[in-house]
Amino acid sequence: MQLKALFEVDRRERAALLIAFVYFFGLLTSYYMLRSVREAMGVRIGPEFYNWLYTGSFLCMLLAQPLYGALVSRFARRVFVPVVYAFFLACILGFLAVWQVPEWRTGMALVFYIWLSVANLFTVSVFWSYMTDVFDPGQAKRVFGFIAAGGSAGGLSGAGLTMLLAGHIDIDGVLLLSFGFLALSMGCAILLGRHARAASGRADAGDMDALIGGTSLAAFRLVVQQIPLRWLALLMLLSGIGGGILYQQQGFMVRVLYADDALRAAYFARIDLLTNLLAFTLEVFLARWLFLRLGTARLMTLMPLMLMAGLGALVVLPTAFMIGLFQVLSRGIRFAFGEPAIASCYTTLNREVRYKGKSFIDTFVYRLSDVATQWSIKGMGLLGLGTGGIYLWGAIMAGVTAWVGFVAGRQHEVRSAAAEKSV
Repeated sequence: MQLKALFEVDRRERAALLIAFVYFFGLLTSYYMLRSVREAMGVRIGPEFYNWLYTGSFLCMLLAQPLYGALVSRFARRVFVPVVYAFFLACILGFLAVWQVPEWRTGMALVFYIWLSVANLFTVSVFWSYMTDVFDPGQAKRVFGFIAAGGSAGGLSGAGLTMLLAGHIDIDGVLLLSFGFLALSMGCAILLGRHARAASGRADAGDMDALIGGTSLAAFRLVVQQIPLRWLALLMLLSGIGGGILYQQQGFMVRVLYADDALRAAYFARIDLLTNLLAFTLEVFLARWLFLRLGTARLMTLMPLMLMAGLGALVVLPTAFMIGLFQVLSRGIRFAFGEPAIASCYTTLNREVRYKGKSFIDTFVYRLSDVATQWSIKGMGLLGLGTGGIYLWGAIMAGVTAWVGFVAGRQHEVRSAAAEKSV
């Protein structure tokens, strides 16, 4: 089946879309090669300490946000996007150097876990900000599913390579391969800039290389002042609760079932492989159709509703199989529908919001949700609330998340309709 038939791709969009596909493919291949290693390190540190790991990630995000804001304010997109990826490439080389000193490896586990938690959110957030800057709301409905499929293909590639090469290469090889795929993404980010203006349907496409300006701390002000961003921030804050519960319980389960880091990494790679296989299938065959039939608002309710069903089922049947099943289903739906739908909400907002406000929500608010969730779970455990009660709390909050997602999506649909009428 041809790309044009599946996604209604216009001739002028093809080059930019293929570059964006490879861009996201390289980005997530790089990440997923490192993710299974990070998860195994996290289990070694202990799921009971996830609250501290997330707190460390949150504090790093707190420090990184103003630096990113300053970069966006002072440089054009053609400069600051490659600089972000170049920084994380340098970090990978740093970890590679540290790994050569055996005495430093234990300490590296903690630093690596926190670093990758920060790096993933920033690199993916910058990617989607770039996409919302290039494509208008109408294009987003048609092509964001295809672009997201590039990421899922990367997830399949990264998880598959991890499983295939397990036992054949050590962490040095994993870091080098990850470096190569991230370098591919940086090259695509630079190349996309040359095709973006021709592919864009935006009325302001001629200004996309202009300096955004503003201050390094503008992101917080934007989220506080603008109603659409307040709803999107609340959605992000609530979205992490159900996933955080599943993530922690999965960590406890893996520690009991698998004795060493290699087996644990292989398990996480299998979960990632299944998740991305599901997401890729949904993105290729259903995403565009559902975007056009259901609209953004309804699409944004699918992932929290799946989490609500999964956490509710775990109250009754809290087995390892059920935890793994709903991890795959909820994350697959999130990657296929949730993230592209949320990203499309920014296409009707201005460029400063797309890069600063979106990044603040995707990184700072996301990690704030993680920290709050893990400490809440810790607190409920100290108060004597069992696992079933925690699952029930998560299910209720997932229902609230679905409602918030619908409101945020509906606001975007109203803005999009108003913009079309004004043309």
